[in-house]
Amino acid sequence: MNTKKERGKIDWMITLVPLAIVIALCVLFFFAPEQSNTVLSQIRFFFGDTFGTYYLVIGLGIFILSLYIAGSKYGNIVLGEQDEKPKYSFFAWGSMMFTCGLAADILFYSFSEWVLCTCCPDFNICDYAMGFNYIDFQDRYIRYPIYMLGKYNYYAGDDYALDLERARHKHEDVKLQLENKTDFCSFVYSNADAAKCREKIFSKLSEYKQVNSGGRYNNNVGGPVSSKLEFQKKHKFVIAFENTAGCGYTTEKIVHAFSAGAVPIYWGNPAITKEFNENSFIDCNKMGLTEKGEDEIIDKIVEKVIELDNNDSAYLKMLETPAFLNQNYVEEKQAELIRFLYNIFDQPIEKAFRRNRFYWGERYERRQKIGEKFYWEFRKLIPVRDALHKIVKR
Repeated sequence: MNTKKERGKIDWMITLVPLAIVIALCVLFFFAPEQSNTVLSQIRFFFGDTFGTYYLVIGLGIFILSLYIAGSKYGNIVLGEQDEKPKYSFFAWGSMMFTCGLAADILFYSFSEWVLCTCCPDFNICDYAMGFNYIDFQDRYIRYPIYMLGKYNYYAGDDYALDLERARHKHEDVKLQLENKTDFCSFVYSNADAAKCREKIFSKLSEYKQVNSGGRYNNNVGGPVSSKLEFQKKHKFVIAFENTAGCGYTTEKIVHAFSAGAVPIYWGNPAITKEFNENSFIDCNKMGLTEKGEDEIIDKIVEKVIELDNNDSAYLKMLETPAFLNQNYVEEKQAELIRFLYNIFDQPIEKAFRRNRFYWGERYERRQKIGEKFYWEFRKLIPVRDALHKIVKR
């Protein structure tokens, strides 16, 4: 009797207190978005960078301790009364753990999974798409550069919401920018899994002068910097290499360099000059550099950097050149995005569909959902399905 009552009873303390905290935080974020964003960025920076290694060590330590306890005499200690039966079976307990993990994934990917489709959208399974590729496909696609995707605040001391504005006006107060230049070149990366050419350009330039690395990767300034913007402002040049090359794949790296009033040494999007002025940065793609990092081309890039470093007038001219080819590009892309979204949602839902949803379109979509291998395995069961249909009809 008591057990049944306990199962149907709601613990209001556990339910209402977290709910109240979530509501309070939502209200706070709504009315103070900028301040909340700064605080959350600081927390994220602490747990992701400062505390990241310790977190892994502690997790491993707890796991090893758990194995030790399970194998020792303490592993036989029963939690609860000696003859008391477990409240949940192993299956029920395992199911709850599995469900909690799955729920966390669903919550995360429901907000972020669409980003995975930006690499190259499959219009057989989606009606509309946003991406970085240069594609013209009726009213179904819009190119929206990655560097324009909202606020990017990885470093707690920065406000990258203003990066585009600073980059657009970087050529207007060059003298003030030059006063802050005390160092040669900066390199701020925490991801070691990238194209080889990025490591090669860092090493080769370091033979000429000290290249200050402020990220976790190849760090040589005593630890990761708290503000990427303030760190890069002190440098004449910034190595702005993408993780990989791809047509249209332009992330925040070149914008951050322009925002800091430095000359970007850029590699990544081979069509970068469709948006950015080729006279405002060093375009390594144009010089023929690939992901492998060909030594002879790396040498030519380094020669170009050395030439600019020792020629004040040429360097100044590059700083005075506007970053964007079209100074209204940001506003125009934002307006285009709004028109794109209105076009989708202003239609009746049945008229908004664009993909083929029947016959081959339906089959293709099903294959993507269950996987190519399993789809063809399930196809073998079609005769069985048809036979069952005949039996049911009889």
